[in-house]
Amino acid sequence: MIRALACGLSLLALIPPLGAGGVQGPVQLREKDGRLRASLRDCVALLEPLDAAQPGAGPSKPVVIRTVGKQFIPRVAIATPGTEVAFPNLDHILHNVFSVTQGNRFDTGQYRPGDSPKVKVTSPGLVKLYCNVHHQMNAFLWVVTTPFAQLLDGRTGIRFDAVPPGAYRLRLWHPEAGEKTWTLKVDGGITQGAWELQVSLPPIEPHKNKFGRDYPPLADDRSY
Repeated sequence: MIRALACGLSLLALIPPLGAGGVQGPVQLREKDGRLRASLRDCVALLEPLDAAQPGAGPSKPVVIRTVGKQFIPRVAIATPGTEVAFPNLDHILHNVFSVTQGNRFDTGQYRPGDSPKVKVTSPGLVKLYCNVHHQMNAFLWVVTTPFAQLLDGRTGIRFDAVPPGAYRLRLWHPEAGEKTWTLKVDGGITQGAWELQVSLPPIEPHKNKFGRDYPPLADDRSY
């Protein structure tokens, strides 16, 4: 049966079509100085069909992104359109989560410790999340329609099973490497490969606050 390997996705299991295969192989994340990063934490792998219609995925289980120590945990998550996302505040300070991503814009407003505002994401794609109070906070939510989506934390590569035959786009993404794509052909066997991403971006992407203005100096946000 098809297994949804993405963390947090709850999709119906289907009987795999005749001739279903798989895709697997190692993934490497290379630092700017040429060293390999020891972990694939925050790396996302998506396998999307190119030559066949794909049924729409219903909402996944609710996603929870906590605010702890002026950080989003987890930093990267995966959901499907229509999914509810909660932002429980486990700090003793105020937070204000927002996104200006087209199709998934939202603003929780400032909320207190213990509160847990919720939003619903609707459009597929990468949603960038920020805190209007703390510039150093960023997170990312991939809203996907494919059942073949994986967070690679704790893995050494990708493994997609029970993949229907056809042509696919493999998308690999990391916050500090951006996205890279490959085209694959899947048949009745295992499609093997080896893939690499190159770190080239800063850990915190430069951005404005929800009003489109610069954040105040860091010394001014210590109490918030």
